[in-house]
Amino acid sequence: MQARIIDVYPTKAQYISGETISVVIELENASLLSIDRLRYEAELVLGDQVIAVNGAFLELAGEGKEEILVGFPAHEAKFDGLGVDVRLYSEERCIQEFSGALDVVSDWRQSVRYGFLSDFYEADIHDRKDLEALNKLHLNFIQFYDWMYRHDELIPPTDEFTDLMGRTVRLEAVREKISACHQFGMKAMAYGAVYAASKQFYEQHPDWALYNSAGNVVDFIGIFRIMNIEERSPWHQHIIDQYRRAIVELDFDGIHMDTYGFPKTGFSRLDGNRELIHLEQQFPKLINNARIALSAAKDDISLIFNNVGNWPVDATASTDQDAIYIEVWKPYERYHHLRELIRWAKHWGSGKPVILAAYLSPFREEPEERTQLAETSALLLTAVIVSGGGYHLLHGENNGVLTQGYYVDHSRISNSFMREIRNYNDFMIRYANHFYNDTYQDVSMTHADGDNQEYMFEGFSYSTYGEPNKVWVTMKENSEFRTINFINLVGITNDTWNEGKMRPYITGPLKVIMHIDHEVASVYYASPDQRMGRPQHLPYSIENGERGRILVVEIPEVHIWGLLVLRLQ
Repeated sequence: MQARIIDVYPTKAQYISGETISVVIELENASLLSIDRLRYEAELVLGDQVIAVNGAFLELAGEGKEEILVGFPAHEAKFDGLGVDVRLYSEERCIQEFSGALDVVSDWRQSVRYGFLSDFYEADIHDRKDLEALNKLHLNFIQFYDWMYRHDELIPPTDEFTDLMGRTVRLEAVREKISACHQFGMKAMAYGAVYAASKQFYEQHPDWALYNSAGNVVDFIGIFRIMNIEERSPWHQHIIDQYRRAIVELDFDGIHMDTYGFPKTGFSRLDGNRELIHLEQQFPKLINNARIALSAAKDDISLIFNNVGNWPVDATASTDQDAIYIEVWKPYERYHHLRELIRWAKHWGSGKPVILAAYLSPFREEPEERTQLAETSALLLTAVIVSGGGYHLLHGENNGVLTQGYYVDHSRISNSFMREIRNYNDFMIRYANHFYNDTYQDVSMTHADGDNQEYMFEGFSYSTYGEPNKVWVTMKENSEFRTINFINLVGITNDTWNEGKMRPYITGPLKVIMHIDHEVASVYYASPDQRMGRPQHLPYSIENGERGRILVVEIPEVHIWGLLVLRLQ
């Protein structure tokens, strides 16, 4: 084959309902000659239903790469994940298929996919490659990590400055990245710790600080002093004013309000009085007051607050922020713990998007010859979080992946593995209607196993809560669909998410039996490990069982992650 498709992706990380949709098709021609009668056909697909088609004959200039911009009509939707399936034809013969994905929402708050930037050096000025790559991952929220001059004085006095960690940073690079985010339909989020100050600032304002029970100022890593965030403290308004300056002067879209998980309590010295402060009681006031101040400075701003180790999510989830963000640490170390974090955060936050910052240390700790262990753990972790209805902060600039809490020291993955990651992110977006639809009820623990026969499985070992060496099945239902996620843990000896994993054994066939009360419109299976996530309709039968009508369907095999969808009439 002399010509082939090498990539398909949208021009924006997210489309707002009513926007015209544009998709890029990248082709590579290995011949110096143009190819006659070569054409493409691109389909926009919702679930297993084609909703728009575009196609044309191609006139390739010769050897090299070319980009074709394909337009689709504006799609009106509250929240739709869509597949983009492209077929390349020579005459009437299909010679290649390639797929991508995009989503359309009425409000960006319905789907918050977080990525990061941390390099703002001289070389980053005029460089858009990092954001071009993040766009292909559909990351619509970008955290600008350690972009600022000081934690207590965010805007630097000069364009070039040295931050508290000793890095030489250029504000011009920050400004350009913010502008590029907006062109890609992304929100640029300014990192801003809620209570960290330099030693110099603390010495100027000792009464604004927070002290431990021994009478010493609370210290973090020997660099920062922890300030008192309560509403009566001058620091409270000071840090909000710093947030406001970042929004107004640099055109950031919101603030990532970071915390460190410690301290949870401390002593105030305001007005010469020693008073015990419980920070979980003070965080909500700070978040809500920041929202009021920033909303007055710019329309449609965003706030995200870091609940380190899931603390204190019950107190902060209902505040005026746009997503529930949890930095995951021990003792939340098993796969089923992540599902519990997502479930309870959604409960406390009344359905707000849930983001887990679950850093994968195997990318840092495993030697290069064992990189596949880290890669498998990343794929499994993505499957667990997304199928549970959450989002994962892991990816950033230049193939970066987070392995610990200081984002500047991130690791990098290979281009070949990035293709796998993109398949998984495309899958997340393509079937977002099933992963992030709050009308679904998770019935995994009530409708299968034991005396429960609403869902039955034959031919493989399964678990409804992520046991090692079994296929983890998650069943969800609403009035229109039934879905089953399959996460393959066969051959994997432990369920600790932050450890390297060998690839699971390909498992199948998997026989699924489910009781049904409705007529069936279609049954299809999709996997990011096969066919780039395109749906595959499966044959099925409907029979009379002991407790009523049952549908029987067989899935040929599961590699790592798969989704079975039953669409009801």
